[in-house]
Amino acid sequence: MHSIPLWCWFLVGAATVGGAQAVHLGTRGWNVTAFLQVGEQSPARERIARDFPDLALAPQLGHDGKYSYLVAREPAFWLTDAAAREHLQDPAYRYSRPLYPLLAGLGGTLSPRGTLAGLLLVQVLAGGICGLALAASARSQRLPPAFAALNLLNPGLASSACLLTSDLLAHALSLGAWHSAAAGRRRTALGLFALALLAKEYYALTPLALACSFAIERRGRAAFAFGVLPLVPILLWKLAVTAALGVGEGQGNFTWPGGGIGAAAPKWSTAYAPAGALAIAVVLGCFIASVTPRLPAQLRWPCAAWGFLGLCTSELVWGDASDLLRALTPAWWFVSLAAFAALRRFRHPSS
Repeated sequence: MHSIPLWCWFLVGAATVGGAQAVHLGTRGWNVTAFLQVGEQSPARERIARDFPDLALAPQLGHDGKYSYLVAREPAFWLTDAAAREHLQDPAYRYSRPLYPLLAGLGGTLSPRGTLAGLLLVQVLAGGICGLALAASARSQRLPPAFAALNLLNPGLASSACLLTSDLLAHALSLGAWHSAAAGRRRTALGLFALALLAKEYYALTPLALACSFAIERRGRAAFAFGVLPLVPILLWKLAVTAALGVGEGQGNFTWPGGGIGAAAPKWSTAYAPAGALAIAVVLGCFIASVTPRLPAQLRWPCAAWGFLGLCTSELVWGDASDLLRALTPAWWFVSLAAFAALRRFRHPSS
């Protein structure tokens, strides 16, 4: 790990994501519009077909790539008309995660093809940031290259890259924030966490968990900084969106602890079962790490937070492999970090 320059890990991460996108594209006739996942029954079909006459169609409603595209094309939510809002189905929800579409479409200034290229490019760059942050974390914590490689193979990253969702970008920024916090660069960490939340608000779990660990240790200023400051930009953004578009309908992604697993597991097909079993193992790993006393509190609290989120996700999420693996992307990272840290402490008790 120490002999490999960090910029090489950026290239490895970018190549990993680009490779996943190439495989995805190759299985769909090399029609790049397949990334948009526009369903045959989707209200967005007519609008996006005007931009892409050769639009590839997905079954039923499709997936979220089409919404990333529409928001990237028209980021000024306060100027949208009724037709544009109908295409988005739940506009308040779609506009609540602004960072990815804003970057991809350069604030709505790109052409349709340019916007689609931007959506793909941001994913590749986020993959590079993941590789860079993973390698930097491994180097600072004396972990082997397998740690970075294992996390670059996180299936949630490939899912986000191919479905054009904000998860990969949020995760990359959160990894950078985590490494910055561990290195004592608090301002950088807080800024990156704030950006991660603007990509996907669920990633507030990590700074909030860190704030809890600091509060238990009676580090009041650190607890306030991580528990409040990263949330301010996304809260202000959501207030503005709510004022213009009203309260979103929500997607039904959460339920009572264990309810989603219990409802979805009996319906898993033979092909789906391995993904479900992997997800259950990751959630269990989070809870085991959270009660392992030899691990630092700054690792145990985030493990508990993300494990609890996995336990509370609904049947809708547990019943869809791509949604499930993306939702547990941070949990995968924290479980692997805890496992490698515990193994290092076992081999070197004095470290």
